[in-house]
Amino acid sequence: MGTYFEIDKLELLKAQFDTAEFDAEANEPAIYIGKEQLLDLMKVLRETPTYSFDRMSCLTAVDYKEYFEMVYCLYSRRFDKWVTVKVKLDHDNPEVESMTQIWEGTNFEERETYDLMGIKFLHHPDLRRILMPDNYDGHPLQKDFVPLEPRIEGGVLTWHKQKSSS
Repeated sequence: MGTYFEIDKLELLKAQFDTAEFDAEANEPAIYIGKEQLLDLMKVLRETPTYSFDRMSCLTAVDYKEYFEMVYCLYSRRFDKWVTVKVKLDHDNPEVESMTQIWEGTNFEERETYDLMGIKFLHHPDLRRILMPDNYDGHPLQKDFVPLEPRIEGGVLTWHKQKSSS
């Protein structure tokens, strides 16, 4: 993969989006954006010829207990550049716009993030579990997750909170 996005172009984005921030001292500064401006920023990064970030190479989420952080890694094949975009989400109600509106290929990664972290992607075309059973209550990669105990009840696999060992 190529080199990181230039600071002067990050400055242009910061001027265009009032919630955009980045650490100018960092070697590879991530763009932090408010969730209400995320979709517009991503459209600009993809559709503006100056940027041309035509590929979402990955997306993931981090649980910091107080909040979640969505992390998006973008790549421009035209300029051989990459950039990281981050957005903080409320821990009690983590939701953000789906990037499938811009990059259809994010479908499965968003479903995986929803399934394992509990992040809801608004306007996703098919937001449902992808790894855990449909009747599983919880999201295994959240820091406060307590594993559930499987039981067969009436021929159906069900999930229950584990009994206390005390």
